[in-house]
Amino acid sequence: MASDSVSQSMNEPLWAGFDAEWYRARYRHALGDLVDASAEELADHYVRVGKREKFSPNRFFDEAWYLQAHPDVAAAVEAGAFASGFDHYRSDGFINRSPHWLFSETAYLARYPDLTRATLDRLGVINGYDHYLRYGDREFRSGHLFFDPHLYYANALVSGPDSSSATTIPAAGPFTSFLSDEAQASRFKVSWYFDPEWYLNTYPEAAAAVNAGEMRSALHHFLTNTTPGVYNALEWFIEDYYLGLYPDIADAIAAGKLRSAYDHFVHYGTFERRKPHPDVDLNTYFFSGRVRSDIERGLVRDVFVHWLSRRHQRPLDADLDRPDLKMFEGLAVRKAENLIPLLVRRPLDFTVSGEAEVSVVLFARNRLPLTLSALSALRMTFPGALDVIVVDGGSQDDTTRLEHFVKGIRILRLDRSTTHAEALQAALPHLNASAVLWLGQGMRLSHGALQAALRELKGHSPVTKTQVGIVAGRVLRADGRIGEAGVLLGRDGTLTRYLEGADMSAPEACFRRDIACTTEAAFLIDRALLQQLAGFDAAFEASAMQIADLCLGAGEAGFRIVHEPAMIVSEDVHDGDATAITEADRRLLRQRHAATIRKAWPPASGLAARARSVLHPSAKRILFIEDQVPARSLGSGFVRSNDIVRTMAVLGHQVTVYPIYASTAPLPAIYADFPADVEVLHDRGFDTFEAFLQERSGAYDCVWIGRTHNIGRMMPVLMAQAAALPLEAIVLDTEAVTAPRTVLKANLFGEPLTQTLDEALEAELADAWLCRMIVAVNALDVRILRAAGYENVAELGHMCPVRPTPRKWGERRDMLFLGAIHEPNAPNHDSLIWFVDKVLPLLKDRLPEDVRFTVAGFRGASVDLSALGRDPRVELVGPVKDAAALYASHRIFVAPTRFAGGIPFKIHEAASYGLPVVASDLLCRQLDWRSGLEIVSGGDNDSQRFADQIVALYTDEDLWNTVRHGALRMLESENSPRAYSVRLNSILQEVLAPAR
Repeated sequence: MASDSVSQSMNEPLWAGFDAEWYRARYRHALGDLVDASAEELADHYVRVGKREKFSPNRFFDEAWYLQAHPDVAAAVEAGAFASGFDHYRSDGFINRSPHWLFSETAYLARYPDLTRATLDRLGVINGYDHYLRYGDREFRSGHLFFDPHLYYANALVSGPDSSSATTIPAAGPFTSFLSDEAQASRFKVSWYFDPEWYLNTYPEAAAAVNAGEMRSALHHFLTNTTPGVYNALEWFIEDYYLGLYPDIADAIAAGKLRSAYDHFVHYGTFERRKPHPDVDLNTYFFSGRVRSDIERGLVRDVFVHWLSRRHQRPLDADLDRPDLKMFEGLAVRKAENLIPLLVRRPLDFTVSGEAEVSVVLFARNRLPLTLSALSALRMTFPGALDVIVVDGGSQDDTTRLEHFVKGIRILRLDRSTTHAEALQAALPHLNASAVLWLGQGMRLSHGALQAALRELKGHSPVTKTQVGIVAGRVLRADGRIGEAGVLLGRDGTLTRYLEGADMSAPEACFRRDIACTTEAAFLIDRALLQQLAGFDAAFEASAMQIADLCLGAGEAGFRIVHEPAMIVSEDVHDGDATAITEADRRLLRQRHAATIRKAWPPASGLAARARSVLHPSAKRILFIEDQVPARSLGSGFVRSNDIVRTMAVLGHQVTVYPIYASTAPLPAIYADFPADVEVLHDRGFDTFEAFLQERSGAYDCVWIGRTHNIGRMMPVLMAQAAALPLEAIVLDTEAVTAPRTVLKANLFGEPLTQTLDEALEAELADAWLCRMIVAVNALDVRILRAAGYENVAELGHMCPVRPTPRKWGERRDMLFLGAIHEPNAPNHDSLIWFVDKVLPLLKDRLPEDVRFTVAGFRGASVDLSALGRDPRVELVGPVKDAAALYASHRIFVAPTRFAGGIPFKIHEAASYGLPVVASDLLCRQLDWRSGLEIVSGGDNDSQRFADQIVALYTDEDLWNTVRHGALRMLESENSPRAYSVRLNSILQEVLAPAR
C-alpha cells in the first residue's frame, strides 16, 4: 500500500481510505474556511496538515491512540520514517497491530479460530480488521471485550433519543453504527465489563474530560487514559483489592504485558473464578442455580458477565416455600389419571412373539392409575419383549377391568388378604425369562433404565468372578429428589435409605457400586436365584424388609447386589406402610442374617462412605486428587491420570476422584470419560477439601495425589486432618518433575536463574516427605528423584494400546500436531510458534506446495493461536472428538517441544495409530526411543535439522515404514493395558502393604 495516498479502491479495506464527510464533521473546528471544501481539498488538507496534527483519516482508524499504543511507531513518525501512524498501519502495521482503541486484531483472530490466513485469503481480505468491517460486524461478531454487539443493539433500541434509527444497526453493523456516535458509550452500556454511569459519577475528572471533548466517552477515557491502575471499570471490581489478593500478576503489569489488574481479570481471572470484589464470590455463584449450565450452553462468556447481567433475576418461585412432598405426589397421581382415557382408546400392548427378555411382576391392589403409570413407562422405555404378570390382590376399582387398558399381559386374581410375599409366590411358576423385574405400582422406569440393569445383571466382577444377582436403581421421589440410592445396613439391623432427599444428580449417587440391599419395589433379579431363595419371606411384615431380606440372602448365597445409577426409577407415591419397619422385623432380620450384620458398619453418619458399599476383601478405597477432573480431552497429563483411575477400577478398587478446581465441563462429558464404578466429585474443590476429609475421616485406604504442586497447596489441610488420612499409604504422583524444565526454559530464553537445579528440586519436593511412595513418569525422572535422595520411587508411564490405521504411506498427506494447550507460553504453545515461525518457512520448495500443517487439540480460553493462522499452510481445527480420522489421513506427526518435563503422551498416541513422528531430541530422550528406528529426532532448537528430518520422513517410504513399525513394537511391549495394569498393581500392593 502506498503511504502517500489516501484514496481508496474498490478492493481496499474500509479502514484504508479517506472519508471526507467524516473528516469534515470530526475536525470542523480546526478546518476553518475549509469546512465547506470539496472532498479533494479535504484529502489534500489531511496529507499536508492532518497527518502532522495527528488527525484520523476515517472513523475506523484512531491516529492518536495508535501512536500512544505503539511507542515504536510514534518514534518512527517523529524521526520522519513515516508521515503518520496511519501510513505505518497501511504499510505493515495492519499485519498484527490494532488500529482502534475498540478493536483488537489479535483478540479477534483468537476469538474466531475459523479466521485463519487461508480463510481470509479465500474471502479476499487482508487482515482481521478488514474481515470485521466487511463481514464480521454485520454477523454480530465482537472485535473487543469491551464492545458487545448484542448488548449495544439492545440498549440502542431503548436508550437512544431516536430509537427508530437503531433498527438500521443490523444492516450497517453494530460497530460501524457505534462509531457514528461514540458518545453512546457514556449514555448506556456497550459491554457488561464497563458501567459508564457509575464511572462518570465516581470519577469527576473523567466526566470533565468527556464534557470538554478531550475524551469521546466514558469508555474511551477508561481504555485510553495513561494511568489505568487508578480507575475501576465498574463498582464490582477494585484494582487494589485484586492486586492484594493476587500479587502474582504485579510483575506482568509492571512489564507492560497487562494494562491493569482488570485487564488480567477479564482475560484470565474470571475463568479461574478469582474474586474481583470483597462482596463477589464467583466460585460459589458458579455452582448456584443454572449459572454453570448457562455458561456451558454459551449464553454468556464467563461467570462474571453472568453475575453482572443476571444476578438480579430471581426464579419465579423464589419467594415460595418448597411444596410438601404430598403435593408433588398428588400431581403425579393426577398425571397418572390422565392415562385412563388415552389407554381406553389405544391400550398398551405387551404381546410377546418369541422369547421374552424380562419377566415383570407387578403387585396391584386398587389404585389403577398408578398401575397404568408403571406399565406405560415400562412400555415406552423398553422396546424389547416383556412377559408381564400382574398379580391383583382383590382390587375393587377399575383394576378389575385392567385388560381393557393393557393387552398381552397375564393377570393373576387373588383375594384382598394377599401379601407381597404371596403375590410373588403365586407368580413364580409363571416366570419365563431369565431375568425378573419386581415392580411396584407407580414405579416409573426412565429411558434406558431396564437396559442398564439387564447389562449389569449379566456381568461378572473382573476381580472376584462373582455373578450379579440383583440390580437396584436410583429411585427418585415425586419431587425429583432422591428417595433411595442403595441402603446402609447397620450393625444393629437398621436400614437407612442412602442420600434420601438429596439432589438427583448428587455425584455420590451417580456411580455403580455393590451394596448390601435395597428396600424399593423396583429391582431386577436373576430368576434362578429368585427361585432358589423362594421369593419373599412372609415372616416379615413390611415389604421393604422382605426386599432387604431377599437381598441379604442373595449376598450370602455368593451373589452381588449392585446399585446401578443408570437405572433411574421415579416413584409417583411413596408407600409409607411398605417402609414402616417394626422392631420385630428388625429383630428377625438380625436373627436371619446374624453373620452378615455382624460385619456391617455401625449406623453412624460419619461411616456412610464405608457403609454404602460392599467391597471384596482385596478391594480398597482410593482417594484420587488432581488439578481438575482428569478428562481425556484436556491432554497434558490428564489422559494419564484418567488411565490410572480406569486401571484402579479394573483392579477392583473403589476410586473417588476429587478435583482441586471444580469442573466446568458438562456432566454428560464427565461421566462419559470415566468407568461407571468411579465416583467423580465434579462439584467439589479446594475450598471444600477440609470439610470433605472430616466427613469421610478414615474412609480411604490410600490417597493418590496427582502433581507435586498439589501436595504443597494442600499440606496445611492434610496436617490439620492427619487423623482422617491413611498416613502409611499416601502416594505422590509427580506426573512430571518440573525443576529441570524450568532450568531448560530459562536457558532457552536467556532468563535469569534464581535457583540452581538442586535448589529448585528441593523446593519442588519440599513436602514429598509425607508420602510412602513417589511415582515418576519415566526412567529419566526416576534417576533425578533418586539422585535428589528419594529411594521410595516407582515408575509409571502412559497406557497406550496400539491401534494402527491401515492407510499406507502413499495414501496419506500433510503434517499433524495434536496436543493440549492450557495456557499461553506452555511448552506446546511455544513449540508451535517456533515451528511455524522457524521451521515451516524452511520447508518451502522442499515439500509439495499444497502440504498443510494441521493443529488440533484442546485450547485454553486464554490461549491465542491467531499467529499460527496467519500462515496459509496452517489449518486450526481445535478439539476433536475422534482423533482417529486425523491420524489416519496425515503422513507424519511433528512434536517440536523445546522445554518440557515428564513424558509426551501426544507422541505415544500418534505412534499408537501408526503415525511416525519427528520430535525434538528432548522428547526422544524422555521416551528413550532411538532416532531412525522408533522415532526421528529433529535435534534441540535446531530449525534446519528439524526441517531436514521432516523432509526425510515425509518423502522416504522405507524410513516411514521402519519408524512406524518400530514405534508400534515399542508401545506393545511397554505401554499395553496389561503391562500397565501389572505395573500399577505392583505399586499399589507395595503402598498398601503394612509398613515395616
